[in-house]
Amino acid sequence: MAKVGFVKFDYESSRPNPMTRICLILFHLFLCQQINLYAGPRISIIYPAENDTINAAAIDSNFIFGQVTPATSHLFINQQSIKLYENGAFLAYLPLEYGNFEYACLAVDKSDSILARRVVYYVPPLGPISGDTVCIDTSSAMPRGDLELWPGDLINVGFQGSPGCTASFAVHGLVADIPMTETNQRGPGYWGESVFGSGAVIRPEPIPGLYRGSYMIQPDDSAVGAAIRFQLFDQHADTARAVAPGAVTIDTSGIPRVAETKLALTVLRTGPRKSYYYFLPKGVILWITGRQGRDYRVRLSETEDAWIEDYKIRFLPRGTPLPHPCIRLVRTTSLKRKERVTVYSENRLPFRIVQSTMPNQLKVLLYGMTADTDWIRHDSRDRLIRRISWEQLGNRVYALTVDLNQKHPWGYDAGFDENDNFFLDIKKTPPIGRWKRSALRNMTILLDPGHEPDTGAIGPTGFMEKDANLLLAHAVAKRLHKRGAAVTFTRLAEGLPLAERLSLAMASDADILLSLHHNAIPAGLNPFKNRGTSTYYYHPQSYELAQNIHNHLLQELELPNFGFYWDNLAMCRPTQMPAVLIEPAFMMHPEEELKIRSEKFRNRCAKAIVDALVEFVRLYRE
Repeated sequence: MAKVGFVKFDYESSRPNPMTRICLILFHLFLCQQINLYAGPRISIIYPAENDTINAAAIDSNFIFGQVTPATSHLFINQQSIKLYENGAFLAYLPLEYGNFEYACLAVDKSDSILARRVVYYVPPLGPISGDTVCIDTSSAMPRGDLELWPGDLINVGFQGSPGCTASFAVHGLVADIPMTETNQRGPGYWGESVFGSGAVIRPEPIPGLYRGSYMIQPDDSAVGAAIRFQLFDQHADTARAVAPGAVTIDTSGIPRVAETKLALTVLRTGPRKSYYYFLPKGVILWITGRQGRDYRVRLSETEDAWIEDYKIRFLPRGTPLPHPCIRLVRTTSLKRKERVTVYSENRLPFRIVQSTMPNQLKVLLYGMTADTDWIRHDSRDRLIRRISWEQLGNRVYALTVDLNQKHPWGYDAGFDENDNFFLDIKKTPPIGRWKRSALRNMTILLDPGHEPDTGAIGPTGFMEKDANLLLAHAVAKRLHKRGAAVTFTRLAEGLPLAERLSLAMASDADILLSLHHNAIPAGLNPFKNRGTSTYYYHPQSYELAQNIHNHLLQELELPNFGFYWDNLAMCRPTQMPAVLIEPAFMMHPEEELKIRSEKFRNRCAKAIVDALVEFVRLYRE
């Protein structure tokens, strides 16, 4: 029998040296880490969020994006194979169904897999009411808020009910049995495709059972909190009744209601929650002539009204008279960087500025004022203003036209001085360098890295727009500094809310404002067809600069042209300087997110933007 022998192990003599021991320990830790780290593929869904509500009528598909790790995995969403980019990012545009809808996302890597579910709610378009009994959808009854009206105003009412019936309404204590008409009206269209996509108008099918009616208030009518009641009946006399949430009050007092603006910048609109149109400072006197819910109607002239939200005004004591000043004197004053036009109004009343660039002109509409103008005094040092003229437009509108000698407008500001006289400050052309490399040397450029504290758009890998915007701003600033420009920022790290950034921009005395962003599209649009570079402006003085930047970006970046837009964006609205908002690329598209992360791409963006600035200012050097 063979003997089993034992070999004596000399621990001390066989002990590895310290370096070998360290390598063995590190290798052991590496193996443990790999075992712990790899737990199969993982899926991060950035959009949509769980239980998101998608309200985009008449679309049939929507996008979903995120990231899968490892990037070598295979991804299937609702049984469709989805492309993974080099960093594992994905973007898909898939069919969608109304109601609760689930995205089932399956990632497979080798023999491992993971299933992630994401549920959203897609709001169905408004459809007809069905059923055997006559009924009214009380949630559709209008008006939704209380009305305060004058004689001559219309009471407009409506609801959705069973189709093919007879409808009427009554205002308690005022009128009864006012007939209503069933309209063959379509629901609201999907604006996303019209604005950003092909331009097509996507609208749902006509909806039966929408009833509308109106009544004009007569001079002798009177009502205080009067309820609006609806009645709907069919051919069998089956009847449904409902009451609108909003009641009617008619102002027959004859006493004007006077209020004043409360905010440093107060916006008046063309209708309740409609377009911005008038931009007023604090303390402007307003004549209130009606209310719809939480929006008040402002009488500007015999033919012009505006609307304002209730939180923006403070009512003055009942019986406060409406001022109606006469304008006797207009005077100009030449200051260091601007020319001031003072209209001796002695009252703070609404105004609107209309700017044109061909010819270079500012027209001021002063509401509630009457001309008695015998004097317009020009400062002899003034070289900016070519001519000032006035005219009376109707009973309560004084118009002042200021023609300018500039090749291009560089900004203006308007408001009231400490004596409540209206002023219009017009910026002089900045001192632009003669040579291409020094064109920006004496100019101040304000950079606004958009967003923060909010994140803005988020890319498939979780890259936040606010961070991308700041990185781009630093790249632009570096190139501007090389050209000799002074650069200021609205933020460097933690940011201010949008309203405060806007106030900072208006007070900055900068020559040009650039707001830097990266884009995303609204729900329902095809992200593979709608992506690339876009640029935005608001005032005429910013149009040419915005167009020049847009063209340079398209040429330099070679991304799809997402569009050149006039848009009511906060950081485009300052009048004090040309202001442009720039969206070089899309956060949500994996290919473009990869570019946005790249320093090389940011430098190309910065080059295009600064080259466009130089070209623009040299063109309009005086």
